[in-house]
Amino acid sequence: MIRSLRKKFIFFAMIAITVLLFTLLFAINGLGRLMFELQAEKVLDTLAESDGDMLRMDPPPQKEPIGWDGILPKMMDNLRTARFFVVRVSEDGIIISSDMREIIFVSEDDAIDYARTAIENGTSSGTIDRYKYRMQKKNDEIVVYFLDMTREKITIRTVLIASTVIAILAWLLSLLFVILYSDNFVRPIIAGIEKQKQFITNAGHELKTPLAIIQSNNDAMTLIHGENKYNRNIKDQVIRLSDLTAYLLMQAKLDEEIELVTEPVNISELAATVILPYKDDAECRNISFRADITPDIIFTTNKDSFLQLLNILMDNAKKYTTEEGSIHFSLLKESGHIRIIEENSCAPDLDADPEKLFERFYRADSARTQKDKYSGYGIGLSVSRSICEALGGKITADYPQQGMVRFTIKF
Repeated sequence: MIRSLRKKFIFFAMIAITVLLFTLLFAINGLGRLMFELQAEKVLDTLAESDGDMLRMDPPPQKEPIGWDGILPKMMDNLRTARFFVVRVSEDGIIISSDMREIIFVSEDDAIDYARTAIENGTSSGTIDRYKYRMQKKNDEIVVYFLDMTREKITIRTVLIASTVIAILAWLLSLLFVILYSDNFVRPIIAGIEKQKQFITNAGHELKTPLAIIQSNNDAMTLIHGENKYNRNIKDQVIRLSDLTAYLLMQAKLDEEIELVTEPVNISELAATVILPYKDDAECRNISFRADITPDIIFTTNKDSFLQLLNILMDNAKKYTTEEGSIHFSLLKESGHIRIIEENSCAPDLDADPEKLFERFYRADSARTQKDKYSGYGIGLSVSRSICEALGGKITADYPQQGMVRFTIKF
């Protein structure tokens, strides 16, 4: 159990760390890209205001920074390092002029091609290759301002690579830390679980002897004084406690995760044998019982545990099927899976969360009491889930319609 719990702890801890690192990675790089975009928009605004000659603009008056101005670099200093070019085009598409003074590695022909592409796009701003552009109509001409974003893209890529490497190293160090200290984290939990299991096991074994004595004394009193309602009540409650003790011991044993011995079993024949007494009992109670079992299904499993699983499933149906209701049991093999479905009538107002049905000592039908002949213990379905998981299967519950409950086991 400690190995299984350690694996689960490491798995969930690393998922949390991974989500945190991805969030930080996304936030850092996303914020960096946003800052560069805002800065580029400001440069393009200044280009448009200065008509492409922003170095001759008067510096803005000094004032307290407001909003993004306090975060972005000083604009005038930043503008002096910007690389840009401007292309002017007449309304009928004739190139009027191109200003290439502030950029070196773009030819005039390329600049004209970029301008024509921007005009064809039909948007006032956008990105072409590594250039952001802003397009304005002034007088009888269209002016397209292009800003080189190569430096910014390199910076963004560098930050992305550096932050990714740091995140990977942090993830690996976190994994090493979690593995090294996972034993310290799970041992108190394991100790608590072990004490609980030991208590259940000891209590179960201790209960067996007094229950046996009570039963034998009750039988002796019945022989001497004859049977009466008090003898019958004692007998019923002793049987009830004995069965409950057996369930608790079974649950404790299943929690130990002991590897089960498996063998090929004809589960079709096994299921047909199990359901026979339940079918007879249903007929006595005017309950409709129908079984659909695919013949000769061979399944490699632990026969005793599989038998217990079927008995618990049918016993639960017997206890909670309403009078003159119905039980439908089916065993099918389809698409490489074995499916066991048990569907039966239940209280019409039953609307509890299906997952709650598998909780220990939970009873979906609050109207049932210990005086009811068919009252359950509220632990059978919990044991069935443990058996199912030990055999490598999965059991689920749902309500196909009002007044019906269905349990599905899939291997």
